[in-house]
Amino acid sequence: MMRDGEWRRSLGVLLLGGAVVWGVGCKKEQPQARAPVDAGAVAAAVADAGVPDAGPVAKVVKPLRFSDVVLKQDRIRLDVTYTLTNPGTAQGRGDACLALLDEKGVVVHVLRMGNIAVKGGTDDVFVDDLYVPESIWPQARTVLLYTAADRLCEHDDFGVTSEPLRLLPTGQPAPAGAPVPTRPKPLAAGELQLSDVRLAQPGGGTLYELTYTLKNVSARRINGSSCLQGYEGDADDFLLHASLGVFSLAPGAQETRTEEVDASDAKAWDRVSTLNLFVSEQLCFAADSKQSPSRLEFKKPDDVHSPDEDATGMDSSDAYEAEPAFPQEPPSSDEEDEESPESPGN
Repeated sequence: MMRDGEWRRSLGVLLLGGAVVWGVGCKKEQPQARAPVDAGAVAAAVADAGVPDAGPVAKVVKPLRFSDVVLKQDRIRLDVTYTLTNPGTAQGRGDACLALLDEKGVVVHVLRMGNIAVKGGTDDVFVDDLYVPESIWPQARTVLLYTAADRLCEHDDFGVTSEPLRLLPTGQPAPAGAPVPTRPKPLAAGELQLSDVRLAQPGGGTLYELTYTLKNVSARRINGSSCLQGYEGDADDFLLHASLGVFSLAPGAQETRTEEVDASDAKAWDRVSTLNLFVSEQLCFAADSKQSPSRLEFKKPDDVHSPDEDATGMDSSDAYEAEPAFPQEPPSSDEEDEESPESPGN
């Protein structure tokens, strides 16, 4: 099933792709099917047509080029429109990526814009809408667009498969001499402090909130994800886990956050006695809190428990007669007349 974001992305490719084909100016011959852009489907079609397929974008000999980039940012939403040109003869496919960089060129945050597929000797227009955490965007000094192999925006080298395009957050070209883009080093013990943790369950229902403070005591930028895992006693296996959110802290920076805890198994709260708040550089569910170089262990408050069975505040005195799921309309007067005997004199 196509998600709303994917449907909008495909529609944007259709509309903007048509505008490029019929607009004023010269351009290379376009493939007849402009959208939706699906690497798997395009690759299969190319293979059937006997056209060379480069496979993953990493195999493209001539790097892809970005152009006509438009950035539109509004709080936590970033809309990106761009053109990708493939100057080679083989199809290039993979992911389009966007990295936010600080004043030293260090990555603050990486976003996967979406899957791309561009036949050799052609170009295509893409439209993506992205979510950027509210605390992240103000730290960006430049924006870097690049391509990577599928799902490797976080790890691929910036300039291997495309010519990286460096821009200001406004979308204007970045000034010459901007610092070389670099990724932050892995987190080491003692670089990040966690403190002032407070877990609450307002109303006793399904809402859980965790407040905590992060402080970067190192001399470099630190990026990561805050995670929570709950244990029963001294057990090694956690009963519940939750991803709290991503962060990026400059050297010496401190941030107090309050985040909703969406636990993997809310029924486990009654069995949990110990919780670990920790920082991970991978997905929280795949991480081990006890191996994290930055971890804070704390006891679960006594007033935090599994959600009430009825968190709506209703009790037996509020019982009511439920209406049918599909209410039936009463028969019309005409139907009643048809079923009644004929009137005298007719």
